[in-house]
Amino acid sequence: MVRHVLVTLLLLPSGVTAQEAPSRACADAKTTVDMERCASRVLAEAKSNLSKYLHEARRVTTNRALLDSAQAAWERYRDLTCRAAGRQHVDILNCLSALTRRRVRELYDHYLTGTKTGLPPPNE
Repeated sequence: MVRHVLVTLLLLPSGVTAQEAPSRACADAKTTVDMERCASRVLAEAKSNLSKYLHEARRVTTNRALLDSAQAAWERYRDLTCRAAGRQHVDILNCLSALTRRRVRELYDHYLTGTKTGLPPPNE
């Protein structure tokens, strides 16, 4: 059953293009190396943010095992989606950042809205 759900999720269009954000943060990057460095920094920030919100969601949820399973499935979805969407390394990094930011928003909306948490609503 879980396998069928995962396959279905992977086949759904993600709505994320490889070129989506962080173009504003990296607007000054001129070379491919600069673009990749900047995109890597943006991804690192997004992953750090995800870690904070996931930690808080795990703290407040009543079913941590289910959240952990959902997170593992999401990570596989993210990785496969971005590998399929990107032709260049910077495209893959941008896709990973975009999906990671969306996941932070999902965690906030589904687990943290209406709870006492020190985390603000995430920026997208």
